Amino acid sequence: MTDSSVESGGNLGQTSVTLLVRVKARDPVAWERFVVMYSPIVFRWCCRAGLQDADAADVGQEVFRTVAGSINNFEHGLGGGSFRGWLWTVTRSRILDFRRKQKRSPPGIGGSAAYEKLGGLPDEVLDEHDPSDQDDKLQLVRRGVELVLVNCKEVTRRAFLLTVVEGRPPADVARELGLTVNAVYVAKSHILRRIRDELDGLVEL
Repeated sequence: MTDSSVESGGNLGQTSVTLLVRVKARDPVAWERFVVMYSPIVFRWCCRAGLQDADAADVGQEVFRTVAGSINNFEHGLGGGSFRGWLWTVTRSRILDFRRKQKRSPPGIGGSAAYEKLGGLPDEVLDEHDPSDQDDKLQLVRRGVELVLVNCKEVTRRAFLLTVVEGRPPADVARELGLTVNAVYVAKSHILRRIRDELDGLVEL
């Protein structure tokens, strides 16, 4: 095989534009990828705050509605803040909105236990969450890598996984996949660049 056999699928070979820039530009495909990447994290934050699954999903929708309207106000590194820190601030506000609404409304039938549990949680509990949590970061990185790899040709994906994830020498990988050594390096370079574009400004790499 030649180097052309590891050219990317999708838009991997196009001009480098970060996901954050595309989201700010109202690119619907970028927005969909962004929501897929961050929904599990926002959902987990809501559940940690004591929300039940259905409520966490509803609050998550409000979070992304807020993000859609205000993401252009986020500037990476402004005041030392990270995107996850900014997103956590948005999420915390929507959780508090939900709590205030619940406190003003009587519990539904069968929901009194959850209502009392939620109402008994002090707002300070939310301040205990650390938006720089490394587990959250690793989950985001894994999700970003998955989103990139799903659009790659199989041979490109295998070359990347064998060299980067398994740490095998490029020459060994080239022999196994029937590629030139240069083609393996090309595959690795393309995918690493795309991962950086996917996560730049969103996750501290």
